[in-house]
Amino acid sequence: MGKLSKHKRTSIPVHKLQERTSLGILIRNFVNFNRHDMRKLGAHRDDHYILILQEYGHSHVNIDFKTIVVDGCAAFFILPGQVHYVPESEETTGWFMAIDSSLVDKSYQQVFEELALHQQTMLVSTEKVAQLEKCAALLCGMFDGDGQALMPGTVIHSLASAYVGIFAALYKSSSPEKDKQQLRPEMITSEFRKLVSSQFKTLKNPSQYADILSLSLSYLNEVVKAVTGFPVSYWIHHEIILEAKRMLYYSDLSVKQIAFSLGYDDHAYFSRLFSKVAGVPAVQFRKDYRE
Repeated sequence: MGKLSKHKRTSIPVHKLQERTSLGILIRNFVNFNRHDMRKLGAHRDDHYILILQEYGHSHVNIDFKTIVVDGCAAFFILPGQVHYVPESEETTGWFMAIDSSLVDKSYQQVFEELALHQQTMLVSTEKVAQLEKCAALLCGMFDGDGQALMPGTVIHSLASAYVGIFAALYKSSSPEKDKQQLRPEMITSEFRKLVSSQFKTLKNPSQYADILSLSLSYLNEVVKAVTGFPVSYWIHHEIILEAKRMLYYSDLSVKQIAFSLGYDDHAYFSRLFSKVAGVPAVQFRKDYRE
């Protein structure tokens, strides 16, 4: 990763969709896009979903310390809250959509969230590219040059939902069908993961999550481990340490300040936890990634 600017930063920039549109959706066609166009954005997080269809070109996208290589015609997504930036992009062409979470059907959200841990690009067939391009072009045609809506919001939202649905279907079709007997474990795990992502700063004990979900801790552990391969405690620590990594790299807060912001009064305990989960001390992680 490249070096960051030297001015003091106390938080990671958050781009809010509401500040750019009242309709909860932005869609753009980009042509011959390169990394210089992204430089002014820098590393940031969004409070909304991002869906990218790259038709041509080559780019790298860094999402939560994972570099995703996008070659040729491919699709990828970025979840709300994920810290990301584009270190490399050469003459890329395609479509960009930003859409508020409230406009993304829960079944589509589940598809994206389940794949977040192993996030990757998805190669797109000629048929699906044509469908997405037509849908995106129709959406673009519903706005004037200044971004003002030319159609009722309900019509725009319906078409946007169709676009997201096609996008989600690309990923869903690449995963094997789940056995119907696995539906309840999948649902429980999904609810647990959502709960952790929103409550990890205040809820640290696995039993607290089991209580909220009205399940025994042993059953919750059994289900989560069967579906994901990891126990409940792993996912709690994963969320905490991932957020800590983001703050260590993208802000200048001290380890003690980061510990406090993540709900730890004992920063020494937090430091030990970070070292155990990340494999390196927090200070060393910051040094390694900033050089």
